[in-house]
Amino acid sequence: MMKPKYTIRDIYGDVVVTVRPAHENNPWMPSENKLNALSARESLIADVPVLVHAATQSEKARQLFQLAGLHFQEQPYVYRSKEQYDEVLKMWEDKGKKVVLQYIHDKKTLDRDAYWMDADLLNYLNSKAYLSEIVPKQFIPKRTVVESNYLQKELKKWTLPLVLKPGDDTPTAGGYGVQICHTDEQLEKAKKLFMQEGSKSVIIEKYVEELENYSCQYAYSEKIGLQYLGTSVQITNDEGLYAGNVIVSDVPEQVIEAGRQIMQVGIDKGYVGVAGFDLLWTADGQVQAIDLNFRLNGSTSMLLYYDSFERPVAKFFTYDAASVDDNEAFYNMLADYVAQGVLLPLSYYDGDLLEEKEPSTFVCIWYAQKLEEIERYEKSSFKYRGCRSTIMGKGYVYT
Repeated sequence: MMKPKYTIRDIYGDVVVTVRPAHENNPWMPSENKLNALSARESLIADVPVLVHAATQSEKARQLFQLAGLHFQEQPYVYRSKEQYDEVLKMWEDKGKKVVLQYIHDKKTLDRDAYWMDADLLNYLNSKAYLSEIVPKQFIPKRTVVESNYLQKELKKWTLPLVLKPGDDTPTAGGYGVQICHTDEQLEKAKKLFMQEGSKSVIIEKYVEELENYSCQYAYSEKIGLQYLGTSVQITNDEGLYAGNVIVSDVPEQVIEAGRQIMQVGIDKGYVGVAGFDLLWTADGQVQAIDLNFRLNGSTSMLLYYDSFERPVAKFFTYDAASVDDNEAFYNMLADYVAQGVLLPLSYYDGDLLEEKEPSTFVCIWYAQKLEEIERYEKSSFKYRGCRSTIMGKGYVYT
């Protein structure tokens, strides 16, 4: 039976978990349905209670896990609305439970003392604005943080291409808010976006042409010490939006060591848990850190289960049914691949169970002897059978 190298309990201890951001409006996050679908993504590696949306606890989800030879991790805490979500957090607080969160929540939703670690430190470590205070100097691309009112003036000192990012403490995910600008037209569009969303400050960063975009992940607790979990190559589209990961083993040692140094800084400041860092490897053998995620990452489960696959290639991805009418065919196709032993389910979000039906969402890990096998599965079946690949909330017909 497949099992992870570490569980959340192994790393964080006797805790409760929510991986969903708070329900407040946030322009740099995916849609509400996508966030709800991802709420159960870490259930398979948890071994502790996880607060999940009710649509992830369906009989169809149970059947997919049974087909994979895994025990379905039925969760004791579920929500269907913001009110129910907040009620569970408040109940955890009242019972004195230690809560692991991906993103800081409003104090009215959860008291700072209920976090498993210092909440303000968690917010600080994950803010894009403070990257240069955490990352060793040699790994930092040219960047500056400027108040939005002075953005136009500061940009006169820069040349294209460049990258603009939110510079305040607003949580981000999946590349949302990251604007890669190669042309004057793209730059104007990016400036208007930040003005429209009312960003207090903006990060201007040098665009780095990379050979590879790695996500290096680590874990730390007193129980296990500092552990390197592994590395994957990140899949992004031309706009920089996150679209999954493929695991790799031939990673330059300089990249792994750079990530280890960054993790150690977080540990020295008081961080406990999993963290993943976006590290670019350039043609001249340089490592450049462009984003820090002191939290569970999308591909964390893939790295923790990798040894159990006993196959060299694994790919983390998310798929949507093309429409509500395709939900049944979508599920049947997934069940076929899970039964073949090439697809590991992490979460199945049953869109038919929602008050207003939505396309279902499936979070998963492919595993095979060669990447070409996975690509063949995707192109031969997913293209024609009512499925869209997902780029953090944006659906595209797979081609």
